[in-house]
Amino acid sequence: MRYLWLASIPLLTVGLWAEWQSFFDLWYNSIIYHHGFLVLGGVFFVLYKRKESLAALRVTGSPLGLFFLAGAVVGLILSQAADIRVFRLMLALLIILFWGWSIWGKGFLSIAGGPILLLIFAVPIWDDFSPLLQHITVFFNTILLQAFDIPATIHEFYIVLDVGTFLVENGCSGVRYLMVALFLATFYGQLYYRSKTRILLLVVIAGLLSMVANWIRVFSIIAAGHYTNMETSLIEDHELLGWVIFVIVTLVPLFFISTWLEQPSSSPTGDGTGQPQPETEQADTKSRAIKWPLIASLLLLVPPLIPAALDARTEHMASSWEPDLPEPDAGWSGPLRHADFWQPDYSKPDIDLSGMYVSDDLERVQMQITGYRRQAQDRELLGYRNQLFDRKEWKLVSRTTRTRNGSNTASPDTVSETVIQKNAGGAYVILWSWYQIGGQLTTSNIEVKIQGALNKLQGDARGALWALAGRCESASSEGETTPDCAGQRATFERFLNGAQR
Repeated sequence: MRYLWLASIPLLTVGLWAEWQSFFDLWYNSIIYHHGFLVLGGVFFVLYKRKESLAALRVTGSPLGLFFLAGAVVGLILSQAADIRVFRLMLALLIILFWGWSIWGKGFLSIAGGPILLLIFAVPIWDDFSPLLQHITVFFNTILLQAFDIPATIHEFYIVLDVGTFLVENGCSGVRYLMVALFLATFYGQLYYRSKTRILLLVVIAGLLSMVANWIRVFSIIAAGHYTNMETSLIEDHELLGWVIFVIVTLVPLFFISTWLEQPSSSPTGDGTGQPQPETEQADTKSRAIKWPLIASLLLLVPPLIPAALDARTEHMASSWEPDLPEPDAGWSGPLRHADFWQPDYSKPDIDLSGMYVSDDLERVQMQITGYRRQAQDRELLGYRNQLFDRKEWKLVSRTTRTRNGSNTASPDTVSETVIQKNAGGAYVILWSWYQIGGQLTTSNIEVKIQGALNKLQGDARGALWALAGRCESASSEGETTPDCAGQRATFERFLNGAQR
C-alpha cells in the first residue's frame, strides 16, 4: 500500500491536469494570486509533516466517499464543458478529498483534509469580496481623515481632496493582504494547534489585522498626497509601502499572538496533526482489497478522458462550421464588407464578419458575427476578456432586454439592447445582440453556459455573438443631450423581418 501513495502523485496530476494548468496560469498572471505558489508549498509541507499518520492509514473503503466523488466528478465535467473556472478549481479540491476518503475512509479527511483545503486561499473566489472591502476601506479612511483634520469629500470610491482625487480601486481593497494573512494563520494553526477554536481565533485576528494594515496603507498614500501637494512618488508606486505596512501591522503582532495562543501541550509531536493515530491492527482482507483504489482512481480519470474521446467529433464540427452574413430582403442591398462604425472587443475570434446593409430609403444597418468554432479556455463567448464594445472608445448609456415585434430565423424573439456613446465626438450607437450556441439562439448568459456545456459533451463547442448596430439621433432636453433610437429600432425590425440565416 505504500506504493499507492507514490502512484497517487501522477494520478492526481493527470486526472486534474486541466485544473492544475488553470491554477498555475492564475497564480502566474494575476497579481492578486501570486501567493498561490506559496500556498501550494505550504500544503506539501504540512502533508510532509504528517507523513507518519498518512503512512499508517489502511485501505478501508467508503461507499459514501465514493458517492460524493462520483458527484464531484460529474460536476467537474459539466464545469469544464461550461468553462466556469471557479467551479472547476473548487471541485478539484473536493475531488482530491473525496478520492482519499473513498479509499482510506474518514481517517484521510482528518489527517489530510485541513492541509488540502489550504488551497482555498488560492482559488479565485476572493475577488468577489473586493467591493465590500472597498466600501469598508473608504469608511475607515473617512474616519482617519476627520481625525487628522484633512478635509475631503467622499463620492462612493472617490476621495476628493483640495490637492487632487484618490480612487480606491479593486487593488486598494486589501483582498491580497487578507488572503495572505488568512493563509498564514491557518497554516500555522495546522502545524501547531490541536484546538480548532484556537485556529479559528487566530484566523479571525489575522483577518482583522490585515484589514487594519490596508486602511493604514491607503491613508498613508492620501496623507502623503495631501502634505506634498500630490508630488510624492507614493501616489503612483506604493506596492512596497503596502507590504512593509503589512509586515509591521499584521505579521509582527500575529507572531506574538500566535505564540501566546499556543497551548503548553500543543508543541508539535510526531507529525503534529493533533489527530489520533489511525488504528492499524484491523488490516483484514477487505481493507487490503484493491477494488476501492481502482474504482476511485478510474473515476478520477474520467474528466480528462471525455474531451479526448470527443476530440475528433469536436474538430469535425468546428472545421465544417462556416457562418455567413444573411441575405437581405428585397429593398435592401449588401452586405458591404468592412464598412462598419462599431465592432466588439473580443479576444482572438475565429470568426469576425461585418457588413453594412443599406435600404432603398438609405437607412443603414451593420451586422456583426464574432465567435469561435471551438470554445476553450480564454476563447469563450462569456470570457472576461470579451466585451460588447471597447470601453476605451465607448461608454455605456443603457442596457435592457427587448422583445421583438416579428419573428425570423436570423434572430431570437428577444434581443439584448445596448446603447453606447462615443467618447470622442459623442455619437450614439444602438446595438441589438444575441448568442448562437451550436444551432440555438439565445440572449441568456445562463443558457449560454448550460446549453454550451451540454453541447460540448456531444462534441459541439461552437459559439458566436450576433449583433446589429445603427446610429441614434441626438435629442436635447433642458440642456442635456440624450439618444433618440426609436427610428433605428424600427429599421432593425424591418431588416430582421426580411433577413434569413
